[in-house]
Amino acid sequence: MERSTSALVRVVPFYYGWWVVLAAAAIILVVGAGPLYVFSTLVDPLEEEFGWSRATIGAGPSIAAVMAGLTVPVAGYLVDRVGVRPLLVAGVMLVGGGNLALSQVQALWQFYISVSVIAVGMSLASLQVCQVAIAHWFVKRRGRALGILGAGEGAAGLMVLLAALLIALFEWRTGLMIMGIGQLAICISLTATVRQRPEEMGLLPDGEPSALSQAAASPLPEAAEGEGGHSGMGQEEGLTVGQALHTRSFWLLASGLVLAWIGALAIIVHVIAYLDESGGFTEEGAAVIAMGIPFGSLVGRLGFGWLADYLNRRWLLAAAWTLQGLGILIFAAVQSPWQAVVFLVVFAPGFGGAISVLPTLQAEYFGLRAFGTIQGLMWGMSTLAAFVGPIFAGAVYDVMDTYRPAFLIVGLAALAAAPAVLMARRPHAWAGQPVGVPST
Repeated sequence: MERSTSALVRVVPFYYGWWVVLAAAAIILVVGAGPLYVFSTLVDPLEEEFGWSRATIGAGPSIAAVMAGLTVPVAGYLVDRVGVRPLLVAGVMLVGGGNLALSQVQALWQFYISVSVIAVGMSLASLQVCQVAIAHWFVKRRGRALGILGAGEGAAGLMVLLAALLIALFEWRTGLMIMGIGQLAICISLTATVRQRPEEMGLLPDGEPSALSQAAASPLPEAAEGEGGHSGMGQEEGLTVGQALHTRSFWLLASGLVLAWIGALAIIVHVIAYLDESGGFTEEGAAVIAMGIPFGSLVGRLGFGWLADYLNRRWLLAAAWTLQGLGILIFAAVQSPWQAVVFLVVFAPGFGGAISVLPTLQAEYFGLRAFGTIQGLMWGMSTLAAFVGPIFAGAVYDVMDTYRPAFLIVGLAALAAAPAVLMARRPHAWAGQPVGVPST
């Protein structure tokens, strides 16, 4: 094991932590995020072949959201105990196998089971699981590293283009089979190169020399409002799960994530169908806008991630969720291609930026001792709440023959996420003060 580990370090001509970022980003691109965006390409084919209503089809991703919500906390707990790699292997197998099963469905219950299997796999090979490793590999460059990692999820728009192309060339069943086989072939080999901690390879965070001081290895401070200064805590220190759950900040951050994610999932699942019924869009044009969401989010993931190493993360997260909410409200009024472009310019950077900034703020507030479990609980709450998003939007369409009222409501909910995060403060537990006392 030591020999193979050393060989990996020698093969990569730069700090191995960056290879972990790139390999994990590729896995997220192919199996950890791509299937979520591919759902939007299946709405019309499933409706045409089986005659299912949009609400019925939308229930598939919503059921998947519930399965993901139940799996994410478990994955967070496991990643703190068994490491990232075993979860990635299991996730790749489930997503690839789930797409093969989805390509053979003949009944609604088979559709729901297949997307549920895919959802569990996505949770095990998710951005949130990989973020645990990156939080250990980087301290001073954590925001930038997490932003690059998140770019793998943002680039999942490629999966929309790929799925649309495969469906156009081979029809949806064959297209899903090709995707499933490709996912298994590409990602299994990548998982073998991922390590959770630099110490496993005789390295230190950020590629620092062996004389790295403990102070340099502590979680980064916020850059404003008197929350600066190193905590003096080591890489593995921080709050326990119980301590975090007793802080006001945990519940404020989790509430903001829930409010923001309901609208995001409703948009992602129904974007192509909505643009088709809005007029002025061809099917290909609607697919381009759908692909633009994850691609546009790259600007936010990378930009906000870079800023998180220098600026106040709490204000950055509030700004990202504000952009996301405003973008959804703009989307509710879209009637022409130029308006859809405005939606992308506003919504996508906010959507991506929040995904990069939230884990840096979590590491700042709660440390790394139970990073995976705490993050799993937050995302578990958000994905369970997001169960209502696609079903709600689909049901509103079935009743009113338009998605607009649904998007107005979820857009306002997303805007409410910003004041929630602004009320959160870093617990003073780092300095031995009672947990839950707001930062000044």
